[in-house]
Amino acid sequence: VGARGDQLELLKQLRREAMDLIIEQTLVAQAAEQAGIKADPAEVDKHIEELRSVYNSDDSFRMKLKDDGFTEDEYRRHIARMTEAKIYLDRVRIDVADVSDAELERYHKENEARLTLPERVRVRHILLTWKPMGTQDDRAALRKQMEPILERARNGEDFAALATEFTDDYATRNNGGDTGLFTRGTMVPAFEEVAFALKPGEISDPVETVFGVHILRLEERSESRLMPLDEIREQLREHVRDEKMEAAVKKKIAELKAAADIKILIPLG
Repeated sequence: VGARGDQLELLKQLRREAMDLIIEQTLVAQAAEQAGIKADPAEVDKHIEELRSVYNSDDSFRMKLKDDGFTEDEYRRHIARMTEAKIYLDRVRIDVADVSDAELERYHKENEARLTLPERVRVRHILLTWKPMGTQDDRAALRKQMEPILERARNGEDFAALATEFTDDYATRNNGGDTGLFTRGTMVPAFEEVAFALKPGEISDPVETVFGVHILRLEERSESRLMPLDEIREQLREHVRDEKMEAAVKKKIAELKAAADIKILIPLG
């Protein structure tokens, strides 16, 4: 009963969302009509021909339209209305598309946390994996197996060469155990804790994770930093422009809904 109840509630939610979309499309189309916007017939023809080209014959195309509840003339009018609605919303977007330097500076200041690159590290590691269903003795043997490898690494042997020779991590073996730069929350906790605690060039004690026994060498650390505005100015301008346009469209649709007399005659469940 519980699962069926959840399914029914989901269906109701989907119906409500579908109805909201239909209402929004209708209101915008009406607003476009009131604004005197007319779709270019050539643009409507192009859209219809693109859809028609998907089907093997005109009969198949007409059958598809019939299944969707349209005649050809009704579908043409529908496409024209949707095209006009798009033109209307594009005008709403264009009205707010300019982003001044002052807006950029304010956005940069108000969103410093979002625009700060997190601390990252890059390590090389050597992994000896736990054996399937390994016993405590097997695990002790694996830890013992890592000891001479760690000794060789700390005595100055090339860590990348040792990783290529000994690691069981096939994803990093061919590049000497190099993980590439990563942020906190990327690796398993025990591995990550040691990686971020190391100093450049330092080699860790053996670290145990669910995968096996590792030793790590810190290759590179990139401290967290706020990206300067001049470094990201144009990308940020585009992002702010997109946010402004999306907000303007939402506001306009809300205004249309508030001004409309909406009656839903189809029960939504």
